[in-house]
Amino acid sequence: MIPGVLFFIGNNLYAKNVVRDKVTETYRNTLDIFADHTDRTLNDITNYLNKLGVYDTDVGVLNSFPPGSDNYVLTKIRIQLKINRDIGLYNMIDTIFLFNSNELILSTSSQNQYGILQNVLNDNVRRIVDESTPGRWLLWYDRRIEGGNFLVQVSEVPDTGLYVGAIIRMSEIANQLSIQWSHGDIGEAAIYRSDGTRLGGQGTDSHVQLNRTDLIRENAPYRFVKDGETGKRYLMMNRPSEVADMTTSILIPESYILQGLPYFQLLTYAMAVGVIFIFSLYLFFIRRTLFKPLQQLISGMKKISLGMLNVRLQTNNTLEFVFLANTFNNMAEQIKSLRIGMYEEQLKAQKIELKQLQAQINPHFYMNSLNIIYNFAALKDTDSVKKMALHLGDYFRFIMRANRELITLEEELKHIANYLEIQKFRFPHKLGSVYDIPGCMKGSLMPALSIQPFVENAIIHGFVNHRKPFEIRIRGELLEEEGAFMHITVEDNGGGFPEEVLRRLNEGQGLPSADSSRLGIANVIQRLKLRYDGAARVDFRNTDDGGAAVTIRLPVSTEHELPEPKGE
Repeated sequence: MIPGVLFFIGNNLYAKNVVRDKVTETYRNTLDIFADHTDRTLNDITNYLNKLGVYDTDVGVLNSFPPGSDNYVLTKIRIQLKINRDIGLYNMIDTIFLFNSNELILSTSSQNQYGILQNVLNDNVRRIVDESTPGRWLLWYDRRIEGGNFLVQVSEVPDTGLYVGAIIRMSEIANQLSIQWSHGDIGEAAIYRSDGTRLGGQGTDSHVQLNRTDLIRENAPYRFVKDGETGKRYLMMNRPSEVADMTTSILIPESYILQGLPYFQLLTYAMAVGVIFIFSLYLFFIRRTLFKPLQQLISGMKKISLGMLNVRLQTNNTLEFVFLANTFNNMAEQIKSLRIGMYEEQLKAQKIELKQLQAQINPHFYMNSLNIIYNFAALKDTDSVKKMALHLGDYFRFIMRANRELITLEEELKHIANYLEIQKFRFPHKLGSVYDIPGCMKGSLMPALSIQPFVENAIIHGFVNHRKPFEIRIRGELLEEEGAFMHITVEDNGGGFPEEVLRRLNEGQGLPSADSSRLGIANVIQRLKLRYDGAARVDFRNTDDGGAAVTIRLPVSTEHELPEPKGE
C-alpha cells in the first residue's frame, strides 16, 4: 500500500510540474516578445539620435552662427520643425531635445508638460550627460514628471559642443505592457529597477516585494515568490533589458495556474488517508488475532527458558491459537514434572559424589604409617611404637567417623594434630606447628577433612629441604562479609607454589600432576562447592617469606544453625 500512496502523491506532483512548465512556456514567449520589441524600439531611437547629430546639416552648423543672429534663429527654427515632425514617428518618445551652453531646444508630445520638462532638463541635463554611457539608456527620477521615472539618452554632436537627446516616460512603457497583459486574477506584470524598485506607477497595490536576488535571470524558466501579506505563492518570470537598467517581470498566482488541480490533490490525499485508515484497522485486527498471541507465546517460551515453569498461556477465540496455547500449557506442565524428577535425581547423585569424595581421602596416609611402625619395631623402640600406634588409632578413628557430613572445627584441628605428630616421627626435630584459632570458632561446623589435605600438601610439596626446620601455621579469624564468615589460613615456610601451579589453582584449572595430595585439594574444593553452592571459597598465594598460603572461606554455622547443602 505504501508504494500506491507514494505513486498517488508523485503523480500529483508530476501533474503540477507539467502544468507549470506549459503555462510558463506560453507566458515566457509573451514576455520575450515584449522585451525584445522594447529593446528594438530603444535601439531605433538611439540610432535616430545619432543620425540627427551626425547627418543633419542644420544641427551641425547651429553652433557656427553667433547666438541671436538671423542665421542662428532660422537654423534653430528648422531644427524645431524637424524634431516636432520626428517625435510623431516614435510613439514611445515623450521628448526630443538639443542643448548647448546657450540654448535648449525641445519638442514634447505632452504640450501641457512643456514647461515642466524644460525645467527638469535645465536642472538635470549636465548630470545626465556626465552619467550617460554611449548606446545605453539612463534611468532617471524626477518627481515633477508624471510617474517620476523616465529613460533618457544623450548623444554628443561631434566637434560642435551640441547634444541631442530623448526622454521616454516609464509610465508609457508600462502602459504598453498592460496592453499585452491583462491584470486581474491571472496575475500582474511590472517593470523593476535592478534594486527591486517598481517603475512606471502601475500595479503599485501589489504586496509582492521583490529584491535584487529575485530579479536575477537564472537558467530555470521560472521561480517562486510569496506575497508578504496573504502568503500566496506567485510564479515569477524575468527578462532584463539589454540597453537599460530595468527588468520586466510577470507574476502569475499559482492558484490560477493550478485551478482545478487542488480538487484532484484533495482526492489524492483523501485516498491516501483512506488507505492508511483501512490499513490501520487491518493492522489492529492482525495484532489482536495474530501478533498479540504470538507475543504471548514468545514471552511464555522466554520465561520457560529462564526456569519459570508456572507460566501458562490464555486462549482466545482463534481455533489455531486455542490449540497452540493448550499444547504449550501441556508441554510446560510436562517440563515442570520432568525437571522436578531430574532435580531429585541430581540431589541423590550429589550426595553419592560427596560420600565418594570423602572416602577417596581415607587411604592417603595408610601405607606411610605402617612403614613408620615397622621401622620403630625393627629398632625395638617400643615407646615410639606405642605413641605411633596411639596417634594412628586416633587418626583412623576420625577417618571412620568422617562419614558424617559436618564436624566441628575443633575436631578437624585434633585430627590435624594427630597427623602432624605422626609426621614428626618421620622428621624428628625438623617439623613444627603453630595454631592461632579463636576459641569462639572451634564450635563452628564444617565438612570433614576440609583443612587436613592442605596441611598434607604443604608437607609433601613445601618440605623440600629436610635439613632446614619446616613450620606450619594455622590461623583463624571471623569476618562480617554480608553475613558471618570464618577465614582459616594454612601457611608454611617452604618453597611456595610455582607460578604456573599458583595460576592454575586460582583459575580453578586442573593440575597436570595427579598425586594423592593434589587430588585431595581438588576433592576439598569440589566438596565445598557442592555443600555451600558458591558461598565458600579457597584462595592460594605465596607469602612474603616465600612460603605457600591457603585461605579457606566458609560461612559460620553451629549445631543449631546448620547450612543447607545444595539441593536440600
